[in-house]
Amino acid sequence: MAWHEDAVEALHDGGVDVVAYLPDSVVAPLIERVEADDRFEAVPVAREEEAVGILSGAWLGGRRGALVCQTSGLSNALNAVGSLSKPWGLPFVGIVSRRGDLGEHNLAQVSAGYGMPGVLDGMGVRNSRMDAGTDVGRVVRLAAETAFSTEDPYVLLADVTLTGGKP
Repeated sequence: MAWHEDAVEALHDGGVDVVAYLPDSVVAPLIERVEADDRFEAVPVAREEEAVGILSGAWLGGRRGALVCQTSGLSNALNAVGSLSKPWGLPFVGIVSRRGDLGEHNLAQVSAGYGMPGVLDGMGVRNSRMDAGTDVGRVVRLAAETAFSTEDPYVLLADVTLTGGKP
């Protein structure tokens, strides 16, 4: 199975039924698979902090959610994560395409993308990197289990060696 198929099955296994996303060509296969799967409510958003709000409401309504975007978009949502998700125990799983590292062609993506693990660490948001050697299904399931059992967001940064990067 392709990485995105493993991720979708693992999200389902982790109880996720709401996926909020901002379109991105790198994670387009994951988004397309979620949209085509009746087990998920796929919610496109205009901004990533909107996704954090939707996923917070989903949790309060007894549902489990995931955020799919790229690292520069996650940067847009950091205030919502730091002032809503973290302090109020509103978990989600993030599957975020990592920009700004290997093979990056856009200088504007470097500071947010390359520095994202450190930013998340500084905020106390647990995160892991998924690369070509990652058992994606296992890692996504564990991230979901961790996020929802501890009521804390968990972000998985999908490296270009896994996703193939920007087409």
